Amino acid sequence: MRRVSRRTQSGSNMAYGHCLEPDWLPHVEAIIDVVSDGNCGYRCVASGLALADVDGWRIVRRRMYDEIIGYEDLWREVLGSSFETVKNAVHCPEKQEGASFKEWLTLPNMRLLVSTAFNVILVNLSHGSASTFLPLRSTPPSSLHNGFIIAMANERNIHWVRVSSMIFCELVCFPLIGFVTISSMFYCSL
Repeated sequence: MRRVSRRTQSGSNMAYGHCLEPDWLPHVEAIIDVVSDGNCGYRCVASGLALADVDGWRIVRRRMYDEIIGYEDLWREVLGSSFETVKNAVHCPEKQEGASFKEWLTLPNMRLLVSTAFNVILVNLSHGSASTFLPLRSTPPSSLHNGFIIAMANERNIHWVRVSSMIFCELVCFPLIGFVTISSMFYCSL
């Protein structure tokens, strides 16, 4: 994993900063680059959860697979026609190292799966498509600790990087009192 600091040698630019909206750059502490082997999205999640650098991506894929199989009825309803595609993408054979294009972590298909499998808030900060995802079956932990919020950005639909910033803590520190489920739509009630 390579940690990309906010400033380059010239002190004026941020590597991968083009992946984010320009107004957010002053609030970003670091952009953490990960290995580009097709598992970069899973590696970003693993990094956000402080899992082992070497095989954390494998743990992430297995847990996502366990989630989608363990709650198959829920995920068939949520994912619709994408269910089999997502299930096959997160399945991880023992000896697999890289990932083919069909196995990449993709948003929007896997956004709720990541949030739910790890009980985290997933923040997609990709330029032009920022969004936040909460777990479907539980309330995220109220205490802020490593792994509570995972922020990521996508570079040209080919590479994921993890974004680190304290501003996310300020944005999402609100009391979650309950969730109401209505026709597969999930609303947070305060």
